[in-house]
Amino acid sequence: MNEQEYLAHTAIANVLGAAAQAGDARKAASYAACFAEDGVLELAIRIEGRQAIFDWMSAPSVIPANGGGKAGFVSHHLTTRQINMLSPIMAKVKTYWLVVTAIGIDHSGYYDDLFIKLGEEWLIAHRKPRTLWFAPDSLVGGGR
Repeated sequence: MNEQEYLAHTAIANVLGAAAQAGDARKAASYAACFAEDGVLELAIRIEGRQAIFDWMSAPSVIPANGGGKAGFVSHHLTTRQINMLSPIMAKVKTYWLVVTAIGIDHSGYYDDLFIKLGEEWLIAHRKPRTLWFAPDSLVGGGR
């Protein structure tokens, strides 16, 4: 790995962490800033563009309140990742994650990401989360 690739890997890892923490905290502006202006978030629906991603993240959370009436929480824990440099300005990234909610480990899977370097920033050009497992009593899907 040369110095340019090392710097890319470090920058990409920082964006992955920033996106996870901003998403968990429902900080829409910080989350959307992890995406390119024309970035895509592909869920059950396709969300195109940073503004649309901001609008989606600004909507009420799908995490239900717990039994005590307090707001629910979600916490993404990023684990292993593989970064494949496609060019000096593009990388294919696969990052495994576990999600913890009030029930414990709620679901797990990986992000299938395409990153692009714009100026000095590495940003998500396309993200498709892929869920591999849901707990039987998951708060967000699968087992409900």
